[in-house]
Amino acid sequence: MSETMSLITNENGLKLSDNDDPSECLIPKNSSTDSELGLERQLCPYMLRSGYHEPYTIRPSHRTHRSNQNYSSRVGLLNIAKCKTTFFLHWNWATVRLGCFVILAFVIISMFCMVIRLVASGSKEAYGLRRDWWQGMVSYEIFPASFQDSDNDGYGDLVGLIQRLSYVQSLNVKSIRLNSIFSALDYPLEFSHIIDFLSVDPHLGRMEDFQNLVDELHTRGMRLILDINPSLTSDQHTWAAHWLQNSTGKYKYYYVNNETLDNLSEFDDEDKENPSRPFGSQFFLNWSHPAVQNEMDRVLNFWLQKGVDGFYMKGLRVMNSNNIYLVMKRWRHLLDTYSVDTDKKIMMVSEKFLKKLKDEESINLRLILDTCDLIDVQLHLSLDRTSSIETQVLQVAEWSSMSASPWTHWHLGNAETSRLATRVDTSYTFSAMIFLLMLPGSISLFYGDEINLQDSIDIITGKTFSVGQLCPMQWESTFEANFTHNKSLPWLPIRPDFMVNNVAQQSMNIALLRQVISVKQSSPSLWMKAFYDNGGVTSGKKMSTFIFHYIDENVVVLERHLQDNKKYVLFAEFGEIRRTLNFLRYFSNVKVLFSTSNNSNISNLSQFSMIPGTALIAEVGK
Repeated sequence: MSETMSLITNENGLKLSDNDDPSECLIPKNSSTDSELGLERQLCPYMLRSGYHEPYTIRPSHRTHRSNQNYSSRVGLLNIAKCKTTFFLHWNWATVRLGCFVILAFVIISMFCMVIRLVASGSKEAYGLRRDWWQGMVSYEIFPASFQDSDNDGYGDLVGLIQRLSYVQSLNVKSIRLNSIFSALDYPLEFSHIIDFLSVDPHLGRMEDFQNLVDELHTRGMRLILDINPSLTSDQHTWAAHWLQNSTGKYKYYYVNNETLDNLSEFDDEDKENPSRPFGSQFFLNWSHPAVQNEMDRVLNFWLQKGVDGFYMKGLRVMNSNNIYLVMKRWRHLLDTYSVDTDKKIMMVSEKFLKKLKDEESINLRLILDTCDLIDVQLHLSLDRTSSIETQVLQVAEWSSMSASPWTHWHLGNAETSRLATRVDTSYTFSAMIFLLMLPGSISLFYGDEINLQDSIDIITGKTFSVGQLCPMQWESTFEANFTHNKSLPWLPIRPDFMVNNVAQQSMNIALLRQVISVKQSSPSLWMKAFYDNGGVTSGKKMSTFIFHYIDENVVVLERHLQDNKKYVLFAEFGEIRRTLNFLRYFSNVKVLFSTSNNSNISNLSQFSMIPGTALIAEVGK
């Protein structure tokens, strides 16, 4: 070094330069280059002496003068200064490491438990304990022109339906299904003669009324399904009018002409011989034509934008089976486009349509089933012939073996069949409905069945009208059953028995019905479909949810069960003579939940007796 550095002693016995403050460390006064720091060799051991425990930091000296020509800017930035002792140097690091290990182990174990719980929950969802809104639900089918007239013109309308939604909701149903509401040539008598798929028939009201209905249903947590027949239109439809007037224009291939119709085997003989109806004619659409497919896409889009939750696609049996899968796949994609989370848009088809494909050995049958959500099935129930019920249930359950997607949608009658109370005696109607609710899967109830509503008849001749099953709803024992007001006549005559068979008079039966519906939709043993896969417990084997313990021509004993859930049993007597049977070999203990009669003796299962027309639901004891 160029200058001699003298040392003084600080409190630790170490020597510092007499030119420096004792609180600072040594810095060379000058250096010839940045690489030569100019520190004397004996200064390094000084800084490493064990007796000096003060930590040091490096900082520039406040007395270093930048004007010095021998001053190095690099060295000038360095100055080792004493600082306070850092607190974490005195921690017990062994204890800290042990604590961190314990916390890490706890986090890993917690995450492992969460994974196990999710897997267990997922396995339950896999075999159906988690369901979508249409699965195992109860729906209420309504022909709106026959439900409630609000403007005194004799026709039920959408405003009247809105006024009666509280009653419908009180039944605990989850959705309503409206038969065709589209503008028709002679609505409601010829409601299938559609002249415009994009409008509500004027008898029912305006599009604003329909939107109000959808909004009100959704506010109440209910859904809306529309019936639509995409296979044909009235001859007065705009498309048909253009097709008839100009055989070479845009609409040239919109319809199937009579000559082509005769050559298509998939059309029923009845349709081939007479594709016309008593009032006007109907033309079958040509679904192999892309323009027709685009037109119907526009129709479905229109109603989906209004908030409709699904469609019952009717009339598919008359469509060409060679391209029906591509059409339905197209519909499925469209419905999925409007589906959000649990708010899925659904598609329902008739079992008759699927049976036709099965009989034809269609290679697309399984693929078509995958596009569907519900299969509409009628349960054929006849007095003194109940033994066929088991066969029907087993045959319908076969669809589940082909595809896990669609659920069965059972009904006892609809807008196209004679009414239940007309086909069977009114003493058995209510018990038949209770029995229907015990079947696996989803259920549809036709409006008025709960009050024994029968087909409308001509009072003078006693003959049933051609659409007599669409009889106006009977609400009270007043003028025209309170279906309409102001002395206006309904479009179909009210039944003569309206004084007895109306909502007000049948309140006890309706109260029982709503309780059974509630249990049906809340108990997994009852809403589950016929077969389910319990998520690997049985290696994917389909497990049955029903057992017919006993069935003959008059009596049915049906058990419903699901793993780890309550068991229920239904006893139903559809004969004409009271019988006593022994069911002790099937059940040792049952608890009655609901009964359509107070005269059934169930205290002794070895001598079980029910009067004809009775249905009883009990919980099976363990």
